[in-house]
Amino acid sequence: MKKSKGFLVILLALLMFISACKPITNDIIRPNGSNSGEEDDGEEENSDLPEQGLFESGNTQNNENNPENPENAVDKGFEALFGAPQNSNTSAISSTYGACYNLTDDIFLYGKGVDERVYPSGAAKLLTALTVYDALNADNPNFSFIVGDEIDMVQAGSGVAGLEEEQSLGMEAMLTALLIPVGNDAAYTVSVNTARFLSESADSRNFSNNEMNDYFIRMMNNYAKKIGCTNSNFTNPDGYHGSNNYSTVRDLALISSAAAKNAMIAAICGKKEHQVTFNSGEVASWSSSNSFLSLEGWDIRGLRTGYTDESGFSAQILVFINSKEYIIVVSGAGSSAQRERDVLRLLEIARDGHVEDVISVFDS
Repeated sequence: MKKSKGFLVILLALLMFISACKPITNDIIRPNGSNSGEEDDGEEENSDLPEQGLFESGNTQNNENNPENPENAVDKGFEALFGAPQNSNTSAISSTYGACYNLTDDIFLYGKGVDERVYPSGAAKLLTALTVYDALNADNPNFSFIVGDEIDMVQAGSGVAGLEEEQSLGMEAMLTALLIPVGNDAAYTVSVNTARFLSESADSRNFSNNEMNDYFIRMMNNYAKKIGCTNSNFTNPDGYHGSNNYSTVRDLALISSAAAKNAMIAAICGKKEHQVTFNSGEVASWSSSNSFLSLEGWDIRGLRTGYTDESGFSAQILVFINSKEYIIVVSGAGSSAQRERDVLRLLEIARDGHVEDVISVFDS
């Protein structure tokens, strides 16, 4: 009997020892319900997190769309940014900045760096045209611009319309010279002529061309604010590069929208070929450098393309899709081919409401 009790005590002690040494493998429960046995780092798996919208912040490590990257950041206070496509990647375009704006419904469908500063390049001429038209056309539709020595203010290397002193142009001919042949000479002619006419001083003709141009630049900036631009500063009427001459993609979309709503400016920007007769009798012919006007399969209504070394290749495109108007803006492209591919991607977003892979018709 004593031997039996001793055996039971030894057996019980052995069983307790084995139980204490047995590894426990079923106590770690992963946040996603898995039971991998891997060490828990205390963080939830990405698959358990809600998906981030296009303009929402979130953890996007190793992602070109990281909102902490200033080149890709979108101001979360930009109230107009809603109705975004179901895509979490602002790298739909490869250019540094871009936007797709539904002008009809006043909605931005896509934006990349929309509130970062960009150099406006030739887009400044759209604002120049709007400022002139707003200041003169209502009360002076037959106003004549007289070309003077202000054309000597044009910077070296600038594109010009070939205007000559003492030529006289009406409003439509003058705006065509400004917008179609990269007419920096026309930009200074409209600037000085408009400012002299509107100056309250009876001795305005005694002011220098530079003083009159400064007067017009103030008019430009005031008009930009009038149409809702909040982060732009223009220092010349032609878009020639200057470190303090800047805008944003959002503001350029607003300027382009205002131009699209102006019947005369929109018509000028929408034609490939132009022949105009000056008031002084000369006849000039110009061709638009906007290659998108020839883009098959799209109802491109016009606006502009541009380039400076500092701004890169840029575009402001007006397109008509399914009874609605859209503004496409691209800035900071490294080549004309890159600009063309990105415009096409944004056209796809306008048409389909989401990002798709697009094969550029400009590719060989």
